[in-house]
Amino acid sequence: MIKGIKECGWQRMSIKLYQQSDTQRRLDEPETKTHFSQFRRDYARLIHSASFRRLQGKTQIYPGFESDFFRNRLTHSLEVSQVAKSISIMLNEQYKLDIDYDLVETAALCHDIGHPPFGHNGERALHEKMRESGGFEGNAQTLRLLAITEKKLFKGNKPIENGIDNRLGLNLTYRTMASVLKYDKKIPEYIVSESPYPIKGYYTCETDLVTEIKANVLKGFDLSRLQNTPFKTIECYIMDLADDIAYSTYDIEDAFKGGFLDPLSMVCADESLLKKVQVELNRSENVDISLDEIREILKQIFRGFIDFDREDYNNIYQKSKELAETGYLRTQLTSSLVHSCISNVEFELNEYCPLLSKVYLGVAVRKQVEVLKIFIYIAVISSPRMNIIRYRGREILSRLFDLLIDSQPDSSLLPSDIGAIFFAFDEDDPINRKRVICDFISSMTDRYAVELYNRFESDMPYSLFKPL
Repeated sequence: MIKGIKECGWQRMSIKLYQQSDTQRRLDEPETKTHFSQFRRDYARLIHSASFRRLQGKTQIYPGFESDFFRNRLTHSLEVSQVAKSISIMLNEQYKLDIDYDLVETAALCHDIGHPPFGHNGERALHEKMRESGGFEGNAQTLRLLAITEKKLFKGNKPIENGIDNRLGLNLTYRTMASVLKYDKKIPEYIVSESPYPIKGYYTCETDLVTEIKANVLKGFDLSRLQNTPFKTIECYIMDLADDIAYSTYDIEDAFKGGFLDPLSMVCADESLLKKVQVELNRSENVDISLDEIREILKQIFRGFIDFDREDYNNIYQKSKELAETGYLRTQLTSSLVHSCISNVEFELNEYCPLLSKVYLGVAVRKQVEVLKIFIYIAVISSPRMNIIRYRGREILSRLFDLLIDSQPDSSLLPSDIGAIFFAFDEDDPINRKRVICDFISSMTDRYAVELYNRFESDMPYSLFKPL
């Protein structure tokens, strides 16, 4: 469904989403591949970056060392990319848009690139360490990594010179950087809230960067008409939506394979668990939903595989067990859920600024996605089995931060390239020094973080000749 076309009198073919200023970069570079579009160039830079490769070693939900079956951040990002491109193809065909597929895929592939080891538990650990220095949040770190810390380009003679940060990260186009800017909100320099949850937004130290991104992407538009419009591009909406679809759908498959859940245990979940889902839905999505509606949504997820209202208990039990344990059936389930979501994507045109047009799910399917996301989080991610891993991950990152922040030039524990950036900031600039340590730790894979922690803290000997 499309909104806004008739009201503003636009013809579908007149909706143009891109302009020349979108493809500008902070540092002009010579054109070496004329057969590449600027967005394709960004895509190539991301794929070849070290941070993208490291996604294979970062936890999605289950630790990678548990099984090769479970998704990691890389395989999850690949799935998000495929869903995002499918949504874009559908929108382009149905509404005659010109959404750039390279740009959408790049946004999807890098949407989790700023997340630290051990998933959201690592995020909370680093946020706690950075409370008085600008906080930590995975989406904010994604922008920072792409635009600052990834080692490709810098201005001037040195990455850091006279306390000035000259780093440019991958030097991506402004529109690509805009596509990962999910939250148009500056994170305070000093976090006063006692909540353990990070504040979603962008770091204060990237304020000028965000202003520069907006100025280029919104060039030529009447900003007075956009004062109450969040800055979120159509590609960012698509990426965010694809992430929710992939997250909610494929996590069921992993939960079934891991033996955490099966259809029957979900539909017959304790009322106390469903109440937690209800409370979280109301808190995060402001959704008014009853316990009976939640249970009905859970039943509908398995429609076509199990009829919970008509089949006898023994038959339901056998089918539930078969669906959870059979790869063919799990694949059919996830495929049908993804197809249903994409088929219910809606588009709302922003007549004053088409690039800020919204893409979202219809109400019924949106409720299903949110119920699945929150149910999995409460029933699986917050389960005692997973809490042990969560606790250990937080402990490791917190201890690494404490050890590394005390580095001195003559007794540094940092790799030489990280140390060069750390010590380039003066001792009386603790905020930037803490941010460098935070950047370093958040870039680690799970295994590297555990290994480095063990080399500092374990009684077992580790090779002196293995590089940091």
